[in-house]
Amino acid sequence: MDFRKIKGTIILAAACAVFPSCTKTIGYSVVLWGDESNGLEDGDIVKVIVKSNITHSYIIELPEGQGNKEIPIWQVSEPEGKKSALRMAAAYADFANKYAEVKLDGLPIRAEPVNTAKQVYRLRAKEIIRVLYKGKGAAVSNGKGTIDGEWYRVLTADGTQGWCFSHNLDIYDSETGGRREKAASEKKGETDKLLQILRGKKWVPAEYEDLIKAKRIDLDRFDEQYGFTFDEQTGKLSILTADGQNEQTFTKIRKITGKQYRFEGASVTATINGDDDITVQYMENGKPKNVKFSTTKEDIPALIKNERSRRIREIQKIAGFGPTFSSSNYGTLTITPANGSFSFTWQNTKLLSDSKIIESGARGSGTVSVKYYLSKQLQSSYDGILTFRFDGSASENNFIYKMTEKGIRLEDAGGASIKNNVVNSRGQSPAVIFLEKR
Repeated sequence: MDFRKIKGTIILAAACAVFPSCTKTIGYSVVLWGDESNGLEDGDIVKVIVKSNITHSYIIELPEGQGNKEIPIWQVSEPEGKKSALRMAAAYADFANKYAEVKLDGLPIRAEPVNTAKQVYRLRAKEIIRVLYKGKGAAVSNGKGTIDGEWYRVLTADGTQGWCFSHNLDIYDSETGGRREKAASEKKGETDKLLQILRGKKWVPAEYEDLIKAKRIDLDRFDEQYGFTFDEQTGKLSILTADGQNEQTFTKIRKITGKQYRFEGASVTATINGDDDITVQYMENGKPKNVKFSTTKEDIPALIKNERSRRIREIQKIAGFGPTFSSSNYGTLTITPANGSFSFTWQNTKLLSDSKIIESGARGSGTVSVKYYLSKQLQSSYDGILTFRFDGSASENNFIYKMTEKGIRLEDAGGASIKNNVVNSRGQSPAVIFLEKR
């Protein structure tokens, strides 16, 4: 690419077709650190659509109609008007594709082009950095005389910018030097430890921790297959939760900034929040989505098995006490086991239908289960909540119940407040049905 003629790619695809909430772009940015896998070259001008403050990234349009891509904020310049971006690209043109290999371990990057300025970063020997442009700075001496070199504005592979004196830099052109890929290699020390955390643990949805503490194993949200998994040998990853599954392929894992890692070739980024806590961001239907995952010492399959057994025991207790309950007004209810679950028959449901407690097309049979939990406040007055699925009905019918010496009291929960599968409050003036044990 001839940057003196400013042949940087300006992407003009219609971003708002993918991001419906977008009314205008943020602006245009100059690519500071190219990414060959995305077709981005140093000095390209790209259209920036969305900024994420959560993962410190932009959504940009890729060259040649390749669609949209999430990239770290540091990889491009601050978005601005197109003319300003063109001027910046021109200013950077002389150093397009210029990188440097560090020759001295501990070489500082400084806030200003002065050898006494604040150090903002310490480089490692063999580390690869991007050279943005040459600046004017103070001469550097070693006590014996002036040291040969120039001050350059540089950028590290994790997004730190500053000034570095070139005496201990081996500057080269990535188009001919063949060493650019070194910058994508993993750092030692903390980076390796963080990557090992990502690789070495089983990641389950973070909501599990709160549900386990509350002793509410929501079987609609718990599954032993749910979690964030990836295989570096096959290049496949999966984000599977109760809200759906997203499967993608990737080529490698690369640190991009701070504690953040990108799965190259996929729209997936993982941020290491702690030893047992990560946030995974990915693109779904053109929009960024964030899901938190954590580790747990609990045996998830055992928790699920125990919860299923608890629910069965709860209905068994009611069926064992009955199994038939009746009312002169609301008919006769019989609960019986059926292939690991429970079925029911409910004769004479006309009043239930006339009162619009159940749908008019509901037949007098179906299945009954335990699906929801009661809040602590309701637990002091009720035993639980039963979910009835009437044959011929498209919706479920829930009844808060209380066992008595003579039978069971059912309270219509159609108007109750239910959130996250927990009944927090009763409905206003609910119908109450008392069915006597027969």
